[in-house]
Amino acid sequence: MDRVERIDKVIGRTVVSVETANKLGEITDLLIDPVSGELAGLAVKRHADQGDTLVSIRDVHGIGPDAVIVKGDHSLVLASASPLIKLPRGADLITVKVLTEHGLLLGNIANLFLCLNERPVFIYEVRSSLLDKLLGRAFYFAASLGCALSDDRSALVVSAEPQRMDHRLEAAAERMLKLFTPSSRAPVFTVKVSTHAE
Repeated sequence: MDRVERIDKVIGRTVVSVETANKLGEITDLLIDPVSGELAGLAVKRHADQGDTLVSIRDVHGIGPDAVIVKGDHSLVLASASPLIKLPRGADLITVKVLTEHGLLLGNIANLFLCLNERPVFIYEVRSSLLDKLLGRAFYFAASLGCALSDDRSALVVSAEPQRMDHRLEAAAERMLKLFTPSSRAPVFTVKVSTHAE
């Protein structure tokens, strides 16, 4: 669980350039690819002029507990000039209705968690009512199960049924981390070298 963080814990972190060590700004939100479930980029408020900028995940060098490191000062692109502006932000997805592809309403997204792998991915927490929140009941599943997000960002269709989802964040995180962790049992190969004389 040390590689899984609520998005509100990532928001507010300082963004630093690995080339210059300059503090460039603070993260204001995370950008999500709603179909792959991967982190697509970051929304950053620049320190210099308080401008809103976006950073592609390709320009993120590392995500640490105290700061996010980007390749350079040039990694911050004005939001209005970035193609990433079309992607939903984490805050946009809170309260979105989640339906299965068979038309079953699972509830609403209550929270998002970032699973820090080589390719950072999200886990959605879905609750169907306030009572679920009080009783601590929720579904947790990989954001990659998303099929489509409505144009008005009010509904998300997912490809999994409730029985394929986890009731504990730890179980969902473990499932996600297994997908990106190389197998502990590497195949064994024997190479035999022989000469013509043998």
